Order: sequence, then C-alpha cells, then structure tokens
Amino acid sequence: MTTQEYLCRHFARMGARVVVRGPGRWQRSKVAIDVGRDRSGELFVIGSEAGIAFEVLDVRPRSHHLVLMVREGNEKFKFLLGRDERHWFASALPGDGVRDVRTAIASLRPTEIEGREAIRQGEWFFVQEPGVSGKDALILRNEPLSRGAGSKPHVCEQVMRKGGEVVMVSRAYPTGINLKDYRKLIAANQQMRNIGWRRMTRDAEVYARGEVRHRDHKTIDLWCWHRVFMNRERFAKHAQQIAFLD
Repeated sequence: MTTQEYLCRHFARMGARVVVRGPGRWQRSKVAIDVGRDRSGELFVIGSEAGIAFEVLDVRPRSHHLVLMVREGNEKFKFLLGRDERHWFASALPGDGVRDVRTAIASLRPTEIEGREAIRQGEWFFVQEPGVSGKDALILRNEPLSRGAGSKPHVCEQVMRKGGEVVMVSRAYPTGINLKDYRKLIAANQQMRNIGWRRMTRDAEVYARGEVRHRDHKTIDLWCWHRVFMNRERFAKHAQQIAFLD
C-alpha cells in the first residue's frame, strides 16, 4: 500500500480528502501540511520529501478529527487534523504525551486555564473575568487578535490590555525589542530608524468584551470582560510545518 492510499483510507474515515506530493517550491521543511481547495472543495495537501514515514494514531469519525504522526529519522512530530465548524484545519501538537484525539486536544489547551471553563474560537480561548473593570483603561474598538505569520485575525468588539512590556517591532525584529535596546540601536545606526517600527506591548494581559468575529468561525458574544489566551501550538517545534491554520 502506498502512502497516498494509506492516508486516503484513514482521512476518508473522518470525511476528508488528502493528496501527498513532493515538496513545494518555497517549502522550507521536509514536510508541510496545508489545506487547499479544488473543484470538489477543501482537501489536505501534504508536501513531503522522500523517506518520510506517516502513521495515523487515532481517527474519530463522529467529530471529524485524526492524529497524524510524522517520522523524520529518529524524530517524531504529531499533528491534529480535523474540522472546526466550517473548515478543515491542521495544528502542530506540543509535547510527547499525545496518543489520540482526546490527548491531542488537551495538549493545545493553555495551561493557565486548567480547571476553568473557557469559550474557544479557533486558536483563542476566552475565560470569564466578571470582576475585571475597564474603568480608566484604554478600550480599543474592533481590535484584531492575531498570532502573526499572516494568519487571519479574529476581530474583537472591545479589547483592553493591562501590564506587559512596551517594545518596538519591525520586520527585522518581529518579536520586538525593549525601548532601551531600541534607542541604542538607532543611535548606532540612524538608517535603522526607517524600517517601519511599531510601538507595541508584549506579554500584556488581554481582555475582550462583546462580539468576536472571524470569517471561518461562528461569532461569539462575551457579555463581560474575558481574559484572552492563545492555544499552545506555538510551543511545538514543528509548528512552522503548518501552512494553513484557521
């Protein structure tokens, strides 16, 4: 049985189509997982170099999810693939304890909200904080939530931020540098002043209220301030192997 036949058989159990082909022209990793579209609709596209082994660890047809393990030599990488409301998605999984769909979903849940109820929309979790007040805070309207890397933002009716560190962000410094280091950099090289810097806040507590909209997800309505958390996919060392996430 070929890899294509093996994966097609398992993906069909969750109601999905898949095609395996050689690496794409701009592919930077040995394996890349994308969600593409053809005349028949959405399908998973896996770009893979030769010598990569695939194993489906678990399939849940009713919830339309499966866990895929990829072997590159002695390394193993795991992915959760499935359907989230309106579209198929792929997510890299952090940690080594994933063995099925249940533990895969649990591995993506933020550790900070363990034991608490949360509303989820895509990669974002919203935890109710009715005691938090927006008094004297700067409240931003129709503010995007984005994890970067070209992802489609989730737009919040109201957002406020508390605490965190003010940083300067540019293409050369996508995660930001603090103001002290920024001033040193500019003083040493005035040309660095003109590379499109933005003043942002890093590691702030983010709260959302009202409607949260995204074209791929059902709109949610937060009646009070909710603390915002991102899922744990960013901790997976192979997260860059995912080309399409929302």
